[in-house]
Amino acid sequence: PLEEVGVAGARYIETIVKDNDIVGLGWGRTVYQVALHITPKDVSGIKVVQMKGSMANTETRNYAFETVNTFAGAFNTLPQYLPVPVIFDHAQTKELVANDTHIKYILKLGQQADIAIFTVGTVRDSAMLFKLGYFTKEEQKTLQQEAVGDIFSRFIDAKGQIVNKDINERTIGIHLDELKKKKHSILVAANVAKVPAIHGALVAGYANTLVIDQESANNL
Repeated sequence: PLEEVGVAGARYIETIVKDNDIVGLGWGRTVYQVALHITPKDVSGIKVVQMKGSMANTETRNYAFETVNTFAGAFNTLPQYLPVPVIFDHAQTKELVANDTHIKYILKLGQQADIAIFTVGTVRDSAMLFKLGYFTKEEQKTLQQEAVGDIFSRFIDAKGQIVNKDINERTIGIHLDELKKKKHSILVAANVAKVPAIHGALVAGYANTLVIDQESANNL
């Protein structure tokens, strides 16, 4: 189903993207599948930007660079990277980095994006964010007790509210309320384990388009 959902997401994006759009991306295997199936389109003035930090400090692949590069290639533009960790050890460090001129520009582009394409994460032990080594064991345990999953690496509860203010303040990328303002906020998912997080995202209104496999849809 992951590949099928990738194809469906790609076809949908091809129908909506138009000249001068800013396309903002999350990362992970799901969004990469969408990227792989985008058919190059003759549009001009497109910007493709990462909407959250993309550096990973472990061997786990997050597909961040492959995704933004592939999208940029399809729309004949240069990728705009956010080449920093998505979650910092300290809020002060994150603040300093977020105020850097270049990083600020990239974050602003993400805010201005007409189209946002993302998935949600789970809070299972196998979740990519846990594997990327951003959290202590205690933090991971807390998140697993309180959250249903994450959107753009911001952890939410069943109603879509942020669960851990401290971790949220250490996270660099789009704020969830900004997603509500997007013309196209596209959530792509193909995994029953993600249903609680998908539900939280929809209840809170963070996504206005959902691309999903049948089993997960039934479950939802």
